[in-house]
Amino acid sequence: MKRFAKRTVLVTGAAGQIGSACAAAFAAEGARVAAVDRTAPAAHGVLALSADLSVPAELERAFDAAERELGPIDVLVQSAAVHMRVPFLEISAENIDHVLGVNVRALLLGARRAAASMVARGARDGVIVNLTSVSGVVADAESIAYEASKGAVTMATRGMAVALARHGIRVVAVGPGSMAKFQELPARDPADVDDYERRRIPLGRLGTAAEISDAILFLASPAAAYVTGTVLYVDGGSLAAW
Repeated sequence: MKRFAKRTVLVTGAAGQIGSACAAAFAAEGARVAAVDRTAPAAHGVLALSADLSVPAELERAFDAAERELGPIDVLVQSAAVHMRVPFLEISAENIDHVLGVNVRALLLGARRAAASMVARGARDGVIVNLTSVSGVVADAESIAYEASKGAVTMATRGMAVALARHGIRVVAVGPGSMAKFQELPARDPADVDDYERRRIPLGRLGTAAEISDAILFLASPAAAYVTGTVLYVDGGSLAAW
């Protein structure tokens, strides 16, 4: 029996590397998968939905469509995020609103929407997995709004876990390391990346999207039934060595 047979999974940010890897992995494990992004992901075997999650009405429409087509959401994976590198003295209200609108407000509203559905039908095995980042605990001078948003995701995960535990809903987070950071930054000289690996990542290499999705599937599975309110960092040991 596949781990997620007869389960409905909604993945946001599903056009990105981590989101698309998650959607494919859940589908391979038997789940009915809704893949949501601003541009509908071109993914085989999943329901692709287009939505700007920073607009609450579009978020609601996407979640409604997923449940109408696939059934009630059992697992929500919130991978949608934006990362803008701006020197702090140049940061604008628009920069801040955009980053926090996608990375925090949409995440809170998405979790509330999925949890309300789970509670209404009496499901006691729902799971919400949020994507945070090592950037929520390690500072970079030009990513302050992003770092603030990821710190907020960590605390939101803890708070939601406490609030929803009595309903049998688990809320957890996965924090990718430098793999996610380098994907979002401009192209770098390979020699620079190699040097970074040697100096800052004990395992000596960047992570892969598949390794992040493996962690997400574990946390969403019955094997993690006693895990809630915590962050699993998948970072090659970089936080331990920072």
